[in-house]
Amino acid sequence: MNKQDLIKSLATTLISQYGDDAETVAMLRAAENAADLNNEEWMKWEKVIMEIHIMNKSPNLDG
Repeated sequence: MNKQDLIKSLATTLISQYGDDAETVAMLRAAENAADLNNEEWMKWEKVIMEIHIMNKSPNLDG
C-alpha cells in the first residue's frame, strides 16, 4: 500500500469508527507523536487530518 492509500485508509477508518470525532482523534495522535518528536508519524497524522477534512467537505455518496 502506498502512502496516499494508507492516509485515505486511516481517514476512512477513523470516520467509520468515530464519526464527527474522527478529526479530533487524528489530532490527538498527531499531538502525541509531535510531543515524542516522532516527525515521520506526526506528519502522517497531519496528512490524515487534512484527508478527513477533505472527506467531510466532499462526502462520497456512493454508499
